Amino acid sequence: ETKARTREELEQNISVIEECLKTFSTYIPVHFTDRPEEYSKYWAIRSGIFPSVGGTRQPGTTCLIEDVAFHIEDLPEATADLQQLIARHGYDDACIYGHALEGNYHFILNQSFSTDAEVKRYEDLMNDVKTLVVDKYDGSLKAEHGTGRNMAPFVKYEWGEAAFETMKAVKQLFDPKGLLNPGVIFNDDPQCHIKNFKPLPLIPIDEASPAEKVNKCIECGFCEVNCLSCGFTLSSRQRIVLQREISRLKQSGTAPERLSLLEKQYRYPGNQTCAGDGLCSMSCPMNINTGDLTHIIRQEILPKGSLGYKAGNFVANHFAGVKSSLRPVLSLANFGHSVLGTKAMSSITKGMHNVLGVPLWT
Repeated sequence: ETKARTREELEQNISVIEECLKTFSTYIPVHFTDRPEEYSKYWAIRSGIFPSVGGTRQPGTTCLIEDVAFHIEDLPEATADLQQLIARHGYDDACIYGHALEGNYHFILNQSFSTDAEVKRYEDLMNDVKTLVVDKYDGSLKAEHGTGRNMAPFVKYEWGEAAFETMKAVKQLFDPKGLLNPGVIFNDDPQCHIKNFKPLPLIPIDEASPAEKVNKCIECGFCEVNCLSCGFTLSSRQRIVLQREISRLKQSGTAPERLSLLEKQYRYPGNQTCAGDGLCSMSCPMNINTGDLTHIIRQEILPKGSLGYKAGNFVANHFAGVKSSLRPVLSLANFGHSVLGTKAMSSITKGMHNVLGVPLWT
C-alpha cells in the first residue's frame, strides 16, 4: 500500500517500491491496483484476519489484540524481534499485521486464563513486549487503539513520572470524582491487566449441531451489519454474549436470582425478535449462524409434543386458512386502537405481554 498527493507522485512511489522488491522472490508477482473491485477484496481479507485467527482458537480461550508502533527505520529489525518474542513464549498461532507504512503493528494471540501457569505466561509476554518496544526501540505501546487495562500498568514506564503525573492532573480537572473509565488509563495496580478476566464459557451444544459454531465467536461484531434486530433489541453478537453468561451461571450454580432474571429478560429481545434467517452468518468470518442457536432455544422452550409445538405445527400446515382468519382480528385491533387510543392500547398489549407472553409487536 502506498499513497500520494498526485497521480504522478503515486506512480513514482509504485515504481520505487517495485524496484526495491525486485531483489525478493515473491509468491506471486508484485501488483498494484487502483480498481475498487480488486482492492476491496484485499481489504476484506485484511479485515478478516483478526476474527479468522480468533475463530481458530480453542473454545473457551480468549482472542486478544494489541497494537504497538516503531520508528520506520527500525521496522525490519523490530518486526523480527517481535516475531521471535511471541514465538519464544509459545504463541504458535499468533499473527502480526497492521499498518507497516506507519510503523504500526497489531499482534493477535489466543490465550487461556484457566490456570496460573497460563496467566504467568501472558504476564511474562507483556513484560517482554514492554521492554522490547520502549527500551530497545523507543517505540510506543499504543499506536491507534486506546490504552485499556492491558497497557495501563505500563503507561508511567513508557512516558516517565513527570508526563504521567501531568496527564493524571489533566484528567483530574475534568473528572475530579474519577467517574470516567476508572483504571483504564491510569491504574495504580501493576497487575490490573491479569485480573478480573472476562469468562468465555462454552454454550452446551451438541458437536453435531450447526449451532456448535457459536462457541468460536470472538464477539467482533462483524455480524451486526446484517442482523435485522440490531439496534431494535439485541444483535446476533449480543445474543451469544448473553447465552454465554447464562451458561456460566448454570454451570457455576452461583447467583440463581440473576440467572432467573436473565432467562426471563432474554425471551423478548433475545429469542422472540431474532429473525433466525442466518443473515448474520454472511458477514461472519467463521460463518456462525446465530439463528441456529435461537432455533435450539426455541426447541427447548417448545419441545415436540408440547401445546405450543402443536399449535405452531397446525399453523404451519394450515397457513392460508389461519392468515384469512386473522384479518378480522387485525381489523378488531385497529378498531380498538381508534376507540381507546394509543396509550390505552399500549397498556393493554403490554399487560398481555407480561401475563401471557404475547410479543409486544402484536
